[in-house]
Amino acid sequence: MEGALYVFRPEIAEAYGRPLSTGEFVVLAGSTAMRHGSPHVKRDADERDRLVRIGVLVPDSHPSRYRFSRDHNFESPSRAAGVIKDGNASGPSLWKNHLTGRTLREETHDRAEG
Repeated sequence: MEGALYVFRPEIAEAYGRPLSTGEFVVLAGSTAMRHGSPHVKRDADERDRLVRIGVLVPDSHPSRYRFSRDHNFESPSRAAGVIKDGNASGPSLWKNHLTGRTLREETHDRAEG
């Protein structure tokens, strides 16, 4: 699983990342995130605002997106997906292996059974 590349594409954003053996999830530089997603209360709003303040998320050429200026480690794939989607998200079911299309959850489940 670690080393495999995963993609998440909410609306017009496209992000790539990898799970780490520490349980963290790294989103790669150049990935994009939605500037305005769900209008509802978002559990990851503070983290997203912090990433904008410190320059990890910067304006993208498309006005409705941010871009990751550098790789960034999140505490979980869900936290990464929530920031990218600008809304609450279940990362294991949203991040898909870019080669197989299988979700992180499916691949984790298969490893646990194997």
